[in-house]
Amino acid sequence: MKRVLLGIFVIASIAACDKKEVPGTLEVESDVIYLPADEGIRHILVDATTEWRLEYDTSTPWMSTDLHGGKAARKYFTVSYLENPNASARTCTIKIFTSDRNDVKELTLIQRRQASAIHFSVDEFQAECWAGSYSVAFTDNIIDRSNMTVSTDSDWITLYPFTADTDAVEFYLDRIPSVVTGSRVGHIYVSCEVEDEGTVTGALTVRQFAKTN
Repeated sequence: MKRVLLGIFVIASIAACDKKEVPGTLEVESDVIYLPADEGIRHILVDATTEWRLEYDTSTPWMSTDLHGGKAARKYFTVSYLENPNASARTCTIKIFTSDRNDVKELTLIQRRQASAIHFSVDEFQAECWAGSYSVAFTDNIIDRSNMTVSTDSDWITLYPFTADTDAVEFYLDRIPSVVTGSRVGHIYVSCEVEDEGTVTGALTVRQFAKTN
């Protein structure tokens, strides 16, 4: 009888050992993931040996996830994000951990800023044959405008002094020569060197029409 009880105890002990949980582990595809400035979704790969969970600031207004955890068989979660209208990048940190908290990873999402751009209020400025002074406004999303410059490719367009704190280009057009028929075309450029992007340029086409009889 004692031998039978001992055997049962041994079997029960082995079964208990078999049921002992193995500490969970997980892997994430990257520690940092860059998102484009435009609105979209991104599937993020997770490989865990147990159930896993997500933690992040759910009050973050520009991003959300489709779930806050999954079983070991679930190998990804999806991030939805809004367009970034800002001139700087924005970030959010997501903590991913196994249900037994044996393994924890931190993932940083970085949504890129909008590409720098300069836009004139019109694509083409049209003028009569007479000489005269004009002004055309432009907009941009450049933070540091300290090295912004204006230039032209035409000798009949004279640029007035320009400062980087203005939002318009002022210029003078010579009278179109009588020998010119139809029209002549020149261009005015506003350019700025932007860190990590190089030279950003906006172009205005200037068309001056000859006198018609």
